[in-house]
Amino acid sequence: MEQNAAFVEEVYRASKNSPAYQNHFVGKKIVIVLDNALAHSQTEHRVAAHEDMTLLRLGPYSPMLNPIESCFSVLKAHIKRFLAKRTNLLFDRREFHSYLESRMRLLEEAATESLPCITQSLVIREAMFCQRNVEKALNLENMSYGTLLRHIDWNKNQIEWNIARFL
Repeated sequence: MEQNAAFVEEVYRASKNSPAYQNHFVGKKIVIVLDNALAHSQTEHRVAAHEDMTLLRLGPYSPMLNPIESCFSVLKAHIKRFLAKRTNLLFDRREFHSYLESRMRLLEEAATESLPCITQSLVIREAMFCQRNVEKALNLENMSYGTLLRHIDWNKNQIEWNIARFL
């Protein structure tokens, strides 16, 4: 939990020192979004308070309101393609002491190889997608998510609860 608080502080400092913030956002609040991962459960209580920082916890699973969900989806697709080409290595101990170690190394390679797919333009695109969905939620409109155009009809109470989390 302390590690998460340290990471939030690091993100806050990096944001404050970034050229984008310095050129366009001085005096504005920095909003750091936390999802409902168990690892984030005590982060708000452990982070040092800053007048110009807001921690925003998302409501229950709301992928259409959380840009990281789409970014992780892209990353997972790259990792799956990497592993699909190396299926035989999943069952080969190679030079490692155990199959577990061999698989862990393979997963590390997959992550390292796939990480560059998370580009600034991808993050911006997904953030804009989520912003459009926030506007739809505020207007009680249907939202679509995923590669198939699925309309997600939330009941009014669920939408109002999620909106309250953003305000």
